[in-house]
Amino acid sequence: MDASVWVGAVFGLVGTGVGGALSIWSTIMAQRQQAAQARQEQREAGASTAIEEVLTELFEVQRDARRAGPDDEARRHLLHERVLNVQVLMQRVPDADLRTRVREDTFFMPLLPSGDSRTWEERRVDRMCLCADAIACLGAYLRGEPMPPRTDRVEAMRALWPFAEVGSDRETFIYEAEH
Repeated sequence: MDASVWVGAVFGLVGTGVGGALSIWSTIMAQRQQAAQARQEQREAGASTAIEEVLTELFEVQRDARRAGPDDEARRHLLHERVLNVQVLMQRVPDADLRTRVREDTFFMPLLPSGDSRTWEERRVDRMCLCADAIACLGAYLRGEPMPPRTDRVEAMRALWPFAEVGSDRETFIYEAEH
């Protein structure tokens, strides 16, 4: 055989090997991208499910606030349970700003700052306003819109507390209702 035949055969084998290796490599990369996309879609689905459950809890808090009386201990304990559920569910939401905002809103619902001079009715309305703020933020997230600014009433409610930063990922408050 002539040397050019051998050279052609070697180049053919090398070309086939390189082509096969690139084909295998591209298949592996495509599978990794598909797996990453599937994980992302699963996280997004989990977050959407969690947000829908949080919305349900917040609507229940609003409903209870409308129905509660000043000495309704059962609803007060239920409020603490609902707040705890919301804070746990918010752990599945990937947006840190949304998690913080909803945690802050729910944190302020059942607690009273020292020296609070608001009437029971004012506290009840404030609770409903905090729910409405959290609901508006969650709805905006589901629609892909930016978070709405806080209302003046929510800002006034936050100003009652002696500390400004609460509800971050580092500060998850789990508390029990007093018996």
